[in-house]
Order: sequence, then structure tokens, then C-alpha cells
Amino acid sequence: MSKCAILGGTPVRKEAIPWTSTMGPEETAAVVEVMNSGCLSAFLANSGEKFLGGPKVREIEEAFCKRFGSKHAISVNSATTGLHTAVAACGVGPGDEVLVSPYTMVASASAILMNCGVPIFVDIDPDTYTMDPAQIERWITPRTKAILTVNIFGLPSDLPKIMEIAKKHGLYVIEDNAQAPGATVNGREAGTIADIGVFSLNYHKVIHSGEGGILLTDNDELARKCQLIRNHGEVALDEQGDMDTVALGSNIRMSELHAAIGIEQLKKLDGFLASRRALADQITEGFKKRPGFTPVTVPEGFTHSYYMYPVKFDKNVWGMSRETFANAMKAEGFPLGTGYVKPIYLMNLYKHKRVFNETTYPFAFIDTPTQEYGKGLCPVVERMHDEELLTADICRIPYTAKDIDDFFTAIDKIWEEREAIAK
Repeated sequence: MSKCAILGGTPVRKEAIPWTSTMGPEETAAVVEVMNSGCLSAFLANSGEKFLGGPKVREIEEAFCKRFGSKHAISVNSATTGLHTAVAACGVGPGDEVLVSPYTMVASASAILMNCGVPIFVDIDPDTYTMDPAQIERWITPRTKAILTVNIFGLPSDLPKIMEIAKKHGLYVIEDNAQAPGATVNGREAGTIADIGVFSLNYHKVIHSGEGGILLTDNDELARKCQLIRNHGEVALDEQGDMDTVALGSNIRMSELHAAIGIEQLKKLDGFLASRRALADQITEGFKKRPGFTPVTVPEGFTHSYYMYPVKFDKNVWGMSRETFANAMKAEGFPLGTGYVKPIYLMNLYKHKRVFNETTYPFAFIDTPTQEYGKGLCPVVERMHDEELLTADICRIPYTAKDIDDFFTAIDKIWEEREAIAK
């Protein structure tokens, strides 16, 4: 076999497969229908029927309720604002603490800060990369208001244990389910197990409408609060003469155009998931046959949506660093992520505790900090990010079984040339 591309040989693939849209004629027709109707948004901030939006917004909410078996769906303009809405609906305010994973997109923690709460970071399980329930109770204080757990890479968190802990301590639980639509825990849909679940329709998710988000809840009070927060709720409450309820809202509403696209995408979710899972099964079997890798772990009773495929790399088996291996794979036409995102608590915002102007609020609301942000706070997440974890974005359209065969051909080439590559 020829040498690896990183050594000057011919690459398995000349260039990486780019991101490809999952849009089709159905989405185009849906957009044209809305455009022709002239109703691109039907929301009004006033009390009344249009407080809940137009026909397409209501249709996508009904469709999500039906597909996921939830009582209420509240559409918003992104999962980021959806998280902010969920945190606010749970009553998080100045000085309250919310437990959250440090290994996720920053929005999961930023939503807490935006409500003047303080993120408390809980280390992850080294096999699932989700919040480790065994680490939760050590961080619970009288200030703790909620747990915001992240269903990462497409795998749900250990929600049965997390919900048990939350019930014991009287805490809300929010699921950041942006990456795991259609995943399940003991037959229950991820995003419907906690008090509120947040779904993403961002352009690179399993299904999307460009931008958008959906909140699911079975709790009538939380649903009402979410509806108020997304649409200038203080106006509607004043008009209703409700002097006992206060809600500071904003314009975080979904347009009719985005809703129309999302409706058609939701119809395709199960087909997309079947394709992703078939590719992921092939990838898992391929890694099992090769030394130095730990493939995806799916606990008993769980199913996975495979937003990305995470795998642990053993540098001692390969005789090279993770970064060297990733560079070699990139040269073969298969770029891999080294780690995922920097642990959130190592970002400058947390280092300097500067959020609002030059003040140190909301951190200053707490005289004795529960956590000191810095290196060593969450050892497992730091080890995964710095040394072991690789992420492969190869379970999506347009990848095929042949592409996965080529992926492992590239790995086998690097294995054969590993001594030369490592020099």
C-alpha cells in the first residue's frame, strides 16, 4: 500500500466531504406558500389570540408535541434563546446557582449568566461525556436552583439518576437536547424527561430551519412562563390586569418562514436518524477491530442520535500524539476534531468574572464562591479535551457506507506508517 498522504503518498480522499443541506422540494414549497400568503410573522405582543403566533408557528408546536409526546411546545428563534427562556421560567435570578456541564457549547452556561445566575460546573462521565451524576451532590448548596444537563453528541444524559437527585433536593432540571433529537432513555424521548427540554433547529443540527428552537414541557405553569418570556410578556400581563404575575420578556419568537421549514424537516427526522445510526453502527464495528480506540458507549436502555461520533484515542498504543494522528487523517481527506470545545470555565469571561460592564456580577452576589474557576476543576473533561477525545462528523448526509470504508482505509494506512509519521 502506498505511503500516507502526510508522508507524500496519495490520499484516500482528495478532499473532505463538505457540509450538505438536508433541504428538499418540500421545504421550498413550504417557504413559497408562506411567502405567497404574505404572513411572515403573526405574533403580537398584546394580549389575545396572536400572542401565541401564526398558523405555521402553531403547527410546528403541535407537530413537536405529537412527535415527542409532550403536552406543550413553545417555539423560539434559537436554542440559545430557548435555554435563556427555560432558565428564566425556572425562576433563576441574582445569586442563584445552576449546575451545568462544562463540555458543551457556551450557550448552556451563558443562559444562566444572562439570568444573573451563577454556573456551577459538574465534571463528565469519561465514557458517555455527559454530566456525571456521581459528581452532582457535592456541588449542591442552599443557593442551587436547577440542573441544566446537556445531551451531548446525540447521547442523553443519565436522566433517571439526575431526576432522582433533583427531586431529593427540590431542583428543576433542564435538558439541553440540541444534539439529541430522537434519542431515548428507557423508551422515553430525550428532551421530554426533565422539567423543560430545549431542541435546536440551527443549520448544522440533525434537522434544521436555518435557525430556531423548540421548548417542550408537560408543566402548565412553565409553559405559560416560556410563552410570556418569548413575547414581551409584561405587556400582555398588564393588559390582562394580572397584578400578581411578573414576567420580563423579549422578542425571541419564531417566524412563519422558519416554522414552515421546521415542519417539513421534522417529518424527515426518523429517516435521517436511521441513516445516521446505520453509519454509526458501521463505524463502531470498525473501531472495535482496530487497536487504540474506544468507540461510542451507549448505556443499556439508551439510544443515540449521533450528531457527532466521539471516540477515545490511545496515544500509547499508536506511538503518536492525538494531534499527529488527526493531522494524518486530515491529509487523507478525513478531518477530525481534537477534543470538542474548551472547558467553559477556562474561558476569559470566567477567569476575569466580567459579565456586565466592569462589575463582577452575578458572581459578586455570593460572598463565598462555591467554585473557583480554573485548571483542575473538572479533571475528566480536561483529560478528554486535552489528550483523548476525537470527534468525527461522518454520520451525516451525504456520507455513505463506502465513505466509512474509506475512513477505515485511511486509519489502516496511518497504522502501517505510524513509526515514520511519529518521527
